[in-house]
Amino acid sequence: MLLLLVLLVALVAAGWLAYRAAAARPGVEGTLIVEGLSGEVEILRDVDAVPHIRARNESDAMFALGFVHAQERLWQMEFQRRLGQGRLAELLGPEAVASDRFFRTIGLGRASKAEWPHLSAEARRMTGAYVRGINAFIARTPARALPIEFAILRATPEPWTPEDVIVWTKVMGVLLSTNWRDELLRVRLAARVGTDGAAWLMPPYTVNGPVIVASAPASSPPAAVGGRSVPEIDPRRLASLASAALTPGALGGVGASNSWVLSGTRTTTGQPILANDPHLSAQAPAVWFLAHLEGGRLNAIGATMPGLPGVVLGHNGRIAWGATNLMVDNQDLFIERVNANHEALFQGAWEPMRVVRETMRVKGEPDETVVVRSTRHGPLVSDVLDSPGETLALRWAALDDDDASIDAFIGINFARTWDEFARAAARAHGIVQNLVYADVAGNIGYAAPGAIPARVRGDGTVPVPGWTGEYEWAGYLSADQWPRAINPQAGFIATANNQALPDAASPFISSNWEPGYRAARIVEMIQAKSAHSVEDVMRMQGDVRSAQVPVVLPWLLRAKVTDPVAVAVVDRLKKWDGDLRGDSPDAAAYEAWVSAAAERIFADEIGASLWAEYANVPPWTSKALDRVAHAGAPPFCDDVRTSARESCEEIVGSALSDAIVAMTRRQGTDVASWRWDAVNAVTFPHRPFHAVRLLRPLFSKTVAVGGDANTVSPVMRAKDTTIVASYRQVIDLADVDRSRFVQTLGQSGHLLSRHYDDMLPRWAGSDLVPMRFSRQAVDAAAASRLTLRP
Repeated sequence: MLLLLVLLVALVAAGWLAYRAAAARPGVEGTLIVEGLSGEVEILRDVDAVPHIRARNESDAMFALGFVHAQERLWQMEFQRRLGQGRLAELLGPEAVASDRFFRTIGLGRASKAEWPHLSAEARRMTGAYVRGINAFIARTPARALPIEFAILRATPEPWTPEDVIVWTKVMGVLLSTNWRDELLRVRLAARVGTDGAAWLMPPYTVNGPVIVASAPASSPPAAVGGRSVPEIDPRRLASLASAALTPGALGGVGASNSWVLSGTRTTTGQPILANDPHLSAQAPAVWFLAHLEGGRLNAIGATMPGLPGVVLGHNGRIAWGATNLMVDNQDLFIERVNANHEALFQGAWEPMRVVRETMRVKGEPDETVVVRSTRHGPLVSDVLDSPGETLALRWAALDDDDASIDAFIGINFARTWDEFARAAARAHGIVQNLVYADVAGNIGYAAPGAIPARVRGDGTVPVPGWTGEYEWAGYLSADQWPRAINPQAGFIATANNQALPDAASPFISSNWEPGYRAARIVEMIQAKSAHSVEDVMRMQGDVRSAQVPVVLPWLLRAKVTDPVAVAVVDRLKKWDGDLRGDSPDAAAYEAWVSAAAERIFADEIGASLWAEYANVPPWTSKALDRVAHAGAPPFCDDVRTSARESCEEIVGSALSDAIVAMTRRQGTDVASWRWDAVNAVTFPHRPFHAVRLLRPLFSKTVAVGGDANTVSPVMRAKDTTIVASYRQVIDLADVDRSRFVQTLGQSGHLLSRHYDDMLPRWAGSDLVPMRFSRQAVDAAAASRLTLRP
């Protein structure tokens, strides 16, 4: 009887889920009357569920984008704005308090309100129209037709404001800026292995890695205005605060992405081809939403982001653009001296701090009050934790009132030449990207605009005294000091979060570039052929041959091994081409060996807990192993836990034994039957239902793939997050209808929609869908037509 009752309850629950999920699927046919439009708008969805919006003016096009985003991704948008505002606990309860407290403390909501007046009139007009479109959908949609997540969590969406839009750009800034976490990690490592040891473990870049631009801007200043000397700091005072950078709010962000642009001299069409694949956390629904906006001066297609107006990455028929993270260090931690009167010392005088009290509602619990204290340098992030130690303020360019990064990306939608593109991009501030460019006139270009700090002293690698005035920022680099290039002689530009400029005579930008392996492999593939087609470039985006292997594997193969299985693995890897295909047993063996080698070499010196934190940021271990492989007599090989002195050959031999044990446990003793994709699956977790065991199989999706953190098609594990190519585009400026794009899952955020995850197989195979642009191409592929009337 009990079993029957359980089955009955399960059937009722499943029926309710199916009913509610079906009720939320949006209408994509017919005519709707909505308030806020000035004229009629037509929305054609093609066979790949990409909406093509046709309006009479730009504002109506943005309105319709807001409406369509809300139709397909309203829950995702609700989650995102609540995350940035620090309001998730209202829906999720105590589990979200740490995240909320983090975001309330750094003040993304407050910064968003301050930014709004600084946007251009056009950006405010576009954002306002977009918000009206979202609210029009919310106003006409009954509770029973909202996404099922609202029903499960018993939530109702509030009307949107422009600040809700801006706050998501700030969250993206958090994901793309990891410098303050790096500062704390570097200090903790120095406490264990000394300053020189920390420098070995956290090198800025890989040896001989390619740079984006071969020469620095002519007007570049020295690396820092007053020199890059850094203060002596007692690491023990900061160790207790290190976990603040790893709170749920920090999301474990790491920077990664690829972009390259080929001039007509390197393409089969005689015109430029531009490729871009930004690497972000795997999630469900997908990060991006593919769309085409047409109205007035606006006619752009590409990747839009639910919660933001305009096309972020794509083309407008005249120009094409893409972006990767510059890895700029625009965050500094300042050690403050404060007193009980909420004052901070600065150059011998006590200055009043700004104190803000915010009420944080917690579902099922009493409200909490968050007290945020800020000095001239920024909010006291040390207040996130109730722990002893130094008082730390976060100086971050994205918290400046005049951060108008959203203005830049909206403006690029309207640009038709390099000069117009550069002027629009110059509005970028807190989010600093490598922007690649191509146009129908045959030009290719690169620029990295934004707020790059000019430090009076220091290089941003460790926390600095805030009370002396010695380590202040002397503003930001001027526009003529930003990295840039136009029509380089090489006929191509490639960026992969690698070092932007040569070391000599360059302005200081970063102390943490991504390993140069992806960039090196991209350049290698570009130079391997005299001319590339769109299909060639698509294959390049899916490439999983590792440029790390020729550097690190020869060093590993010096291992002293006698075990027959280890000898067999070594023999196999001596013949291996370094291709990390999903079906490759050699890739599985190599990856297990590299991972075990890093742990064997470094973990004994820094300790288990610090190793776990350090290893959660894969670029650091990759760069450290690169340096070890290039060194004649590297440190760290000896196991300090034993009385003997081990050689590097002995340590990597032991690491191979570790790797074989680990892989055998997962795939058996037959090495030839191992597969890399058997242990390299990518899961796209739904937020927040991936944490609910019964809901996880419904909302989250998984696919097995090849590649790793250093391949052009990446799979990077960072703490509880997997970083992947969240979007791919290949744009042909000879005929934009031949262009292609794809995102990870599908266009819809509705569980029972066939477009919830229908792009996943194509994404996994690097098979892009047509980027239909001309009216003829769009009309020929139209699958539905929805008309919005005022």
